[in-house]
Amino acid sequence: MDLHLVGGFLGSGKTTAIIGAVKVLLGQGKVAGVITNDQGKYLVDTAFFRLSDVPTVEVTGGCFCCNYDDLDARLDQLEGAVKPDVIFAESVGSCADIVATVVKPLLSLRHHQTALTSFSVFVDSRLLRMRLMDQDLPFNEDVVYIFDKQIEEAGLLVVNKADLLLPGQAQELGSLIRSRFPNKRFIFQDSLQLLQVQRWLETLVSTPSGLLNKPLEIDYARYGAGEARLAWLDEKLLINIPCGRAGALLVYLIGEILDTIQKHPAPLGHLKFFIQAGEKEVKVSFPTLTVENWQAQVLLFDGVDEIQLLINGRIEMDASILKDLIQAALAKAAISFQAEVSQVQIDYFHPGFPRPTHRM
Repeated sequence: MDLHLVGGFLGSGKTTAIIGAVKVLLGQGKVAGVITNDQGKYLVDTAFFRLSDVPTVEVTGGCFCCNYDDLDARLDQLEGAVKPDVIFAESVGSCADIVATVVKPLLSLRHHQTALTSFSVFVDSRLLRMRLMDQDLPFNEDVVYIFDKQIEEAGLLVVNKADLLLPGQAQELGSLIRSRFPNKRFIFQDSLQLLQVQRWLETLVSTPSGLLNKPLEIDYARYGAGEARLAWLDEKLLINIPCGRAGALLVYLIGEILDTIQKHPAPLGHLKFFIQAGEKEVKVSFPTLTVENWQAQVLLFDGVDEIQLLINGRIEMDASILKDLIQAALAKAAISFQAEVSQVQIDYFHPGFPRPTHRM
């Protein structure tokens, strides 16, 4: 049984790649399971994996490194429940120092049938290009420190969303990576293309990556400061909309939230919405950089008068302000569409200081 650890910054496309990889493996007659990970408890990505009929368990309330025993238990749970051929463990997007705190403990302490096979790190090609060209990223320098350290420790760097680069930029970025990290293995990828995801899988199996890397030299004070600048918000809602106008309400609501965040202004790690109504289920994701034509996805809910909505926000701002901002947008949408909004669950906070269970 192979275990692939997948890291990378918020919004880098890890979940999309794993969904694609599971489809490839299913086509090969293999069973794959997923372990999701987050500081919060109510996860859009877990709902999305389960929507896709992927056996999924969670490590919540902190990163893998600070919840190593829970990770170990969830591996046992998956092994016992579905006996997968492959497990993907997707680390929370604000986590770094994975080699010392997860890879090496798994290799040293876990004596089960799961074989830790690889560690790869995803990065948005556009953000990486900006960083390597010494252009400012939209985040505070302590948040950028986490971004840098994730790239530094990558066994295999997956330069994702390569399709969004302009002509000539991929070749330019490849030269920048080789210049800055001469020994770094990397591949360009569009994770919406299954043939490219299959190439990633073949790379992981044929040339295991990242398991023998030296632990990072990392300043935990800066690492903790970077995480603490990010607000986490997870909210579950039930919304009743008269006259079947759910699609229009969602366009209004999501647009209002995005506009308010941009005006604040607050750098966006990611903002995700998972919408359910009967058999209709849609995930809409907004990473750091602009997403086009998202409205078409939510307009599928036109004609629906009741929806369940899960919101995950990872944004560089005060958590209580983020909560108030989203509540204000919900109130405006409710008034504009004469809708009834019921809050099922809400949690908002800043991550605590990272304290790994093990560091080897």
